[in-house]
Amino acid sequence: MTRRILNAVKIHLTGSLLLLSLLGMSQNLNITGTVLSGEDQQPLIGANIVVLGTPDGTITDINGAYTVSAAADAVLQFSYTGYVTQDVKVDGRSVININLAADNQLLEDVVIVGYKKEIKSNISSAISTVKAENINHLPLNGLDQALQGQAAGVQVTQVTGAPGDDIAVRIRGAGTLGNNNPLYIIDGVPTTGNINMFSISDIESIEILKDAASASIYGSRSANGVIVITTKKGKKGAPTFSFDSYYGIQEANRLPELLNTEDYLLIRNEAINNANTLRDPIRQLDTYDLAILDTLGEVDWLDQVFNPAPTQRYALSASGGGDNGSFYLTGEYSSQEGVFKKQKYDKYLLRFNGDIGTKRFRVGNNISFSYTDRDVINSSGDGAGPGNELSGIRYTLIAAPVFPIYDQNGNYINTSASLGDPTLYGDGNANPLAFIDATDWTVQRYRLFGNVFAEYKILDNLMFKTTLGTDILFQDETIFKKRLSAAIYDPTSLTRGNVTDRTLMWNNTLDYSTTIGASKDHHVSLLLGMEAIDNHTDYLGASARNFFLTDPAFQYIDVSVTQELGDIDASGIATEWGLLSYFAQAGYNYKSKYVINGSVRRDGSSRFGKANRYAVFPAVSVAWNISSEPFFDRVDLISSLKLRASWGQQGNQEIGNYPYSSLVETGILEYPFGGAIATGTEIVETGNENIKWETTTQTDFGLDMSLWEDRLTIIADYYIKHTDDILVRVPLPQSAGAFNPPYVNAGKVENKGLELAVSYRQTTHDWHYEIGANIATIDNKVISLAGTEPLLGGFGLSDGPITRTEPGYPLGSFYLYEMTGIFQSQEEIDASAFQSNDTRPGDVKFADLNGDHVINDEDRAHIGNPFPDFTLGLNLGVRYKNFDLSMLVQGVFGNDVYFLYGNFAYETQLRGFNSYAEILDRWTPTHTNTDIPKVSVDDRNNNRRISTRFLEDGSYVRVRNVTLGYTFNHLLKSDQIKELRVYVSAQNLFTFTRYPGLDPEIQANANDTQGYNVSSDLAVGIDWGTVPSPRTILAGISLKF
Repeated sequence: MTRRILNAVKIHLTGSLLLLSLLGMSQNLNITGTVLSGEDQQPLIGANIVVLGTPDGTITDINGAYTVSAAADAVLQFSYTGYVTQDVKVDGRSVININLAADNQLLEDVVIVGYKKEIKSNISSAISTVKAENINHLPLNGLDQALQGQAAGVQVTQVTGAPGDDIAVRIRGAGTLGNNNPLYIIDGVPTTGNINMFSISDIESIEILKDAASASIYGSRSANGVIVITTKKGKKGAPTFSFDSYYGIQEANRLPELLNTEDYLLIRNEAINNANTLRDPIRQLDTYDLAILDTLGEVDWLDQVFNPAPTQRYALSASGGGDNGSFYLTGEYSSQEGVFKKQKYDKYLLRFNGDIGTKRFRVGNNISFSYTDRDVINSSGDGAGPGNELSGIRYTLIAAPVFPIYDQNGNYINTSASLGDPTLYGDGNANPLAFIDATDWTVQRYRLFGNVFAEYKILDNLMFKTTLGTDILFQDETIFKKRLSAAIYDPTSLTRGNVTDRTLMWNNTLDYSTTIGASKDHHVSLLLGMEAIDNHTDYLGASARNFFLTDPAFQYIDVSVTQELGDIDASGIATEWGLLSYFAQAGYNYKSKYVINGSVRRDGSSRFGKANRYAVFPAVSVAWNISSEPFFDRVDLISSLKLRASWGQQGNQEIGNYPYSSLVETGILEYPFGGAIATGTEIVETGNENIKWETTTQTDFGLDMSLWEDRLTIIADYYIKHTDDILVRVPLPQSAGAFNPPYVNAGKVENKGLELAVSYRQTTHDWHYEIGANIATIDNKVISLAGTEPLLGGFGLSDGPITRTEPGYPLGSFYLYEMTGIFQSQEEIDASAFQSNDTRPGDVKFADLNGDHVINDEDRAHIGNPFPDFTLGLNLGVRYKNFDLSMLVQGVFGNDVYFLYGNFAYETQLRGFNSYAEILDRWTPTHTNTDIPKVSVDDRNNNRRISTRFLEDGSYVRVRNVTLGYTFNHLLKSDQIKELRVYVSAQNLFTFTRYPGLDPEIQANANDTQGYNVSSDLAVGIDWGTVPSPRTILAGISLKF
């Protein structure tokens, strides 16, 4: 009986346990947790959590938190774009926190959109991402220059090849008549200034916001596009250190061949003989006896001023972090000497960022300090215009080979005027070496840039963030010019200018994100924010003339000797502007399949009158992830496919600080009055209180596609961008005075184009390679100037401006005579339109465009476009075991460059200037098959006039960088050294072009931008002769320990 009872109890207990087990298995657990990045412990927004074997799942909210229902023995799969997927057993747990490791191959799919992060599948606008690994190895001092060839629709052009010189960045063309520079957002702080202070190796990611939907959240500063830069931050783990260094040699390449002494004398005699045929006997010139060749020197001036120059960089960084905080600290020194004498750029950088806090509250900072010291010799233009300086490269190109460097005592011969024969030696042009020695021009900049921030998690899916940012610049510019002659640097003078520019920014955002619906298929996000920006700038200037002592120890204002009124001058000005903004971003997606995003921003700027101070900038974008549709499951070839469309409006407030107000200036006029010196006041600017915002409206249609398990990706966009209400000055009658006329909203410019980016990557055993290519077309056209006069640019010649901006043509379109050939006979001259009484065979023949049989100013026309038809970029990266190879190729096609120096290169003037050796191919009665006219010291036919004769194809392809490296991490036996990489690199290795100038890559020259205050985009591609980009060969080392 007892045994039966015990057996019954066993059966009952066994059945009960089995039943409880079955009940437990059928009852799901409510599981919660967070999904964080394993590198920096930041929440991963929109991470997918799937209960394997079931249709159940969810995604994380703005804080990386999730809730999902699953059985106690279920398996959860955690995945996030850019990170390695993890499968985790529940094992009865109700709380599961996950750290996902980064997948370096996919990290670029997480981008920053406006004031928050988003995964690429939920992006519905045109954003290009530049990978850090594609630029970190480039031996450049400028971060902006590192963008060359990296993204479709982004054109980066140097001003000159001098170290530290400016770079022009244009996103989807030039849309305004003024400032076309993009807005930079660096760790959340906006700036339109120079970004050379930042180190390329410190960059974590770069996002280029190209269409209005992505950029208009920045409102009145976004019309020219926005570049969002995120710097590296500390990561969780033990402190790590990195040391990077390189040393290289630069050399000038593609220098032209100039005439040597023998050929120079040959051409000069021929030019004199040709001129004498039309001169009266009393005015005829004597030719030079070739016997004097034995007494003349032979100076290769290009060899004298261009020399190999070193470039070097040293950087040390430290980073680390724990559960509650992280830090990153870096210091850098870099130095680049110019290949042209007395040009140099030194940079010192110190940067720190850190954060500390809990899951609920966190504070942090990003602070950078830099000091740069630049030695300058002007590298473009010819010194024309009141705000310009003389050009060392131009003096070098025109100096005759017979112009001696030194006199008998070993001192510089300052100018050719002292040699006595202007037809042979020059008419007073400077000895290039003496000019360089007499110019002491330095620009020193101290800059503090960064922010402090605090974040507070109000709810699990509601985050508040406040940021206080600053950008403070101190600049000291000094130009000491030692007298060379009565025409050059007379008298010895000193000019100093100090700029203090302070910008403060306060930003507050409230970010909410949630999923709704029973199946959590609907994801909604909302961001509200405000931003206040305050800027104050002080300009102080002083100048003095007449210095008896020129040693650097005496180059101070108070050392000058005042001889007359005006020998000492001082000036000062202070400006202020402010911006107050309110903005909102909203997003919705259903299963990441249907996406809609919108934003609106209301900006108020002090740069406008009270009636037009505020404006609203809306934008909306939609996307359809077709590959997420059930019917697409059967398509194996295509991994993802998305269609995008966007529309939005952007503003431009970069129009000057007070265009709505008339301005007066005091202290300009000085005169004796009542026994004392009185100063007068004059109007310098006429205001217009009715001006309003320049507004850019942009429509974009895009396609994102990947094939073969995301190995091949294709991104294509077509856009139309209209900029309305562009500010244009309205001419005033002469009776109104000489001051600047007022601005009116009168202009309209259109840009449209196609962009295509393709990349392919593959990993097989020991090999990994990635190829990326991008191409973009652009069509720029002025639609309207509302009846105002055409805008002119390209100044410096007696013939007048070279460019003319008016409706129906691109900005800065070349306005030229058309060369149709060279006259071969008097009969051909007689049958053609009248050019001059002295036109002879061998002279240039110009087209009679208006058909009146006379060649005059009415025969000039719009011929030539300074903007390329399309741009190209190509990236190649290959890794084999420990070897790595990368290459960057960049090119532009279809643009024209006006080779203004051709006036000297292919001509022999009365002044004793040198020419290109190509002038030996000039027209003669026995050599007629050429496009170079006969040489003559008298240009009676005006062969040198502004014409297509000097209009050249500016297309080029440049191998920007080739780098080969080897990593020793598997060979090192020391536990202290984690990685050691050595590499060799070549920058600007080859340039393929038909352009005859020193460098086909050219923005605008100093005559316009400095001398006549012309916007650089109204005078693009006018080459007076510039210092070219050097070829650089270097070796470097990267060490992690």
